[in-house]
Amino acid sequence: MLFDCWGTLLQAPNLMRRGASVKLFYRSLTANGCDIDLDAFRDAYIVKARRQHEEAREDFRELDYMRRIDSTLRAIGFQHPERASLVRRAWTDYLAEWPKQSSFYEETPMLLDSIKGRYKLGLVTNFPDGPTAREVFTKFSFETVFDSLVVSGEVGFRKPNRIIFERALGELGSAAASAVMVGDTFDADIAGARAMGMRTIFIDSDGSQAENYALPDAVIRSIGEALRLL
Repeated sequence: MLFDCWGTLLQAPNLMRRGASVKLFYRSLTANGCDIDLDAFRDAYIVKARRQHEEAREDFRELDYMRRIDSTLRAIGFQHPERASLVRRAWTDYLAEWPKQSSFYEETPMLLDSIKGRYKLGLVTNFPDGPTAREVFTKFSFETVFDSLVVSGEVGFRKPNRIIFERALGELGSAAASAVMVGDTFDADIAGARAMGMRTIFIDSDGSQAENYALPDAVIRSIGEALRLL
C-alpha cells in the first residue's frame, strides 16, 4: 500500500491554504529588511509560479522555489547586494514551519496501527525539500511504520511522474498490479498511480470532486474510511 503524505495522513492547514507560502515568504523577507509591497510581491509571485509549473508540465520535474522567489523580487524591481541570502533565509524560514505545524489527522494513528505488518507500506510525497520531509517523518516515527519513504525533492521529479512511483515500488519489492495508492490529489495521486497499473483510493474530503470519481477504484471522505475497504 502506498500513501500520499500531507492531505492524506498528515495535515498542516495553515501551510496548505492557498496563498500561505506567499505570505510566509513575504513575512520573512520584510522581517529581514526587504522594503516591498505585499500586493506587488503576490501578483508577481503568481505569474512566476504559473510559468514554472508550465515549464515543468512535460516531465513534472521538481520545482525550484528559491529561483521562484528570486525571480519574483527581480520582477518587482527589488535590488539588494544580499538578495541571494534573503531568498535563502525566506525559504529556510518557510521550511521550518512544516515540522512545527504538521499533525496527524485524528484517524491516521489507528489506521497505521491496524495495517502495520499486514501490508508492505510506502509513502510517496510531493515535497520540494528532502531534509525537511525527513524531519517530519522522524517526528511521527514513520521510519518504524513504512518500508519505503519517497520524497520528490530527493528524486527530482514529482507525482504523477512514474519515476517516483517506480522508486517506491522498487523499494517495496512490489509490482504495480499488486499495489494500492491512497491520496487526496487527483492528478498526482490517482491519475499517476492508475497510469502505473495500480488500484487507487481517492480521498475527497468535502465531496467537491465528483467529476473525478470514475477513475479511482474507491472514493472516501477521510483516511479512516480506508479501513473498511481493506
